[in-house]
Amino acid sequence: MTIDKNLIIISLVTVIVGGFFALYQWNFSNKLKRAEYINQIIEKLRFDKEMAQTMYKIDYGIPFYNKDFHNGNSELEFAIDKLLSYLSYICYLKRTRNISIKEFNVLHYEIIRVCSSFEIQAYLWNLYHFSKKCNTKCSFEYLTSYGIDNNIFPKDFTDINNSMYPKNLNF
Repeated sequence: MTIDKNLIIISLVTVIVGGFFALYQWNFSNKLKRAEYINQIIEKLRFDKEMAQTMYKIDYGIPFYNKDFHNGNSELEFAIDKLLSYLSYICYLKRTRNISIKEFNVLHYEIIRVCSSFEIQAYLWNLYHFSKKCNTKCSFEYLTSYGIDNNIFPKDFTDINNSMYPKNLNF
């Protein structure tokens, strides 16, 4: 073997080792970024004062969904919509596989608690049927789909004649 062939082999081995090291560093960096992202979602969901207060109302079954809920200047409607939008976004991330099942499972309790609430189901049922009447997507499409697909909502949730929920919107 000549010196040129030895240098080529050494260079090639060095490039391969460097490539594996760069790949390892990139993978490690991505894991840290994903963990930070999930932590930001958790921080917002659990420790944002308004979201925590809204979750409290839902967790303890405080009734809120009635005709007055849609009066146009309800702070509670805004707070509920903010929470549902956030949870729908989490369900969107899961559906598009932007978060893994393990990452989603960290947030699963909140989604189950919210979707299990009769008040939330009544609100989502009204929005679901109102949006169908308007031939558009529901505001919280991914959360609603998650509740339907995972049998969190009753089997007749998509039935417009479901008498379980109060009809508060014009559909």
